[in-house]
Amino acid sequence: MKNILTIVKKEFARFFKDKRMVLTVILPGVLIFALYSIMGTIFNKKDEIPEGFKPAAYFINLPAEYAEPLSSLVERCEENLTEDEVKSKISAGELNVAVKYVAASETSAAEMQIFYNSSDEKSLASYAIVGAVLEKFQNPAFVINFSPQIKFDLAEQKDVAVDFLSMLIPMLMFSLLASSCMAVAPEAIAGEKERGTMATMLITPIKRWQIALGKIISLSCFALISGVSSFLGVILSLPKLMGGVITAGALPYTALDYFMIFGLIISIVLVIISAFSVLSCFAKSVKESGSLIGPLMIIITLLGLASTFVGASPNIGFYLIPLMGSGIAVSSIMGLTANGLGVAFAILSNFVTAGLLIVLLAFMFKSEKIMFKK
Repeated sequence: MKNILTIVKKEFARFFKDKRMVLTVILPGVLIFALYSIMGTIFNKKDEIPEGFKPAAYFINLPAEYAEPLSSLVERCEENLTEDEVKSKISAGELNVAVKYVAASETSAAEMQIFYNSSDEKSLASYAIVGAVLEKFQNPAFVINFSPQIKFDLAEQKDVAVDFLSMLIPMLMFSLLASSCMAVAPEAIAGEKERGTMATMLITPIKRWQIALGKIISLSCFALISGVSSFLGVILSLPKLMGGVITAGALPYTALDYFMIFGLIISIVLVIISAFSVLSCFAKSVKESGSLIGPLMIIITLLGLASTFVGASPNIGFYLIPLMGSGIAVSSIMGLTANGLGVAFAILSNFVTAGLLIVLLAFMFKSEKIMFKK
């Protein structure tokens, strides 16, 4: 038993003296908590009703006993519109909700019809507000949205697809690209240090900054092929994944949109592979390199999620934040609100960041202490 305790004490001492090991054990839990908390906030975001929000509403044949309670909660549109015009305005976001009263007949009960657009956050919140008020008067006076032949949710298939993809794609893209980069970066630097081939390479006539740049370029190509392949696989599988809700015809993107996304992917890969290479350079083995890179992968996924919180028209300065700006740019492209200047800024900031990381990697290659530490 004494011998066992001696071994345990030795391992505990080794663990707690190594700050990097302690960090790689504790940090993932903290980052996962942050990741899941942010994801929960995003998924519940549409269920929240903004404080002080008053829906822009239109009433059709609404009796006074129902119109008066609603009037205090909404901004009532007093224009003289046809029902088709009202629906068009809701689809375009000019109105949040419409309430139509259909009187009872010999074959059916009175019905309160609420028209809204589920792809518009304000319209969805308006539907919740109006529906909650009308439910207080519902039985036995009328039914709500009972007619199966009428489409009450005026959101088009295109709007649903765009709204879904603008939230999903940034996080998915970042995680796939980071996974692709992690598959190649540790082996290329930490692996060569572990095998001893890095020492041989560093004593060749090739300048060390050229070795660093050559590795970054080659690793970026490998990671780019893997990342793009995975990304295309996800995009092409979306129709099956969504059970027909998203189809090829429901994706209204142009060649320019795909070109901008490809430019962003290239710049994102350069930043991620450069960052992973720097961390891998600190490591003595492939295993240690993977431990160092793991927490950074979670941070990169969080940066992809961060785009959801900046709104549909973010300040142009957000695009200059490395990686996060790219997430915002991808989200705006998928949401059909792309800002060309913002996309250019995002790509530029990534190239600048990657350049600085490559310079840092070149300096690390020149340091005998870093490259040959035991």
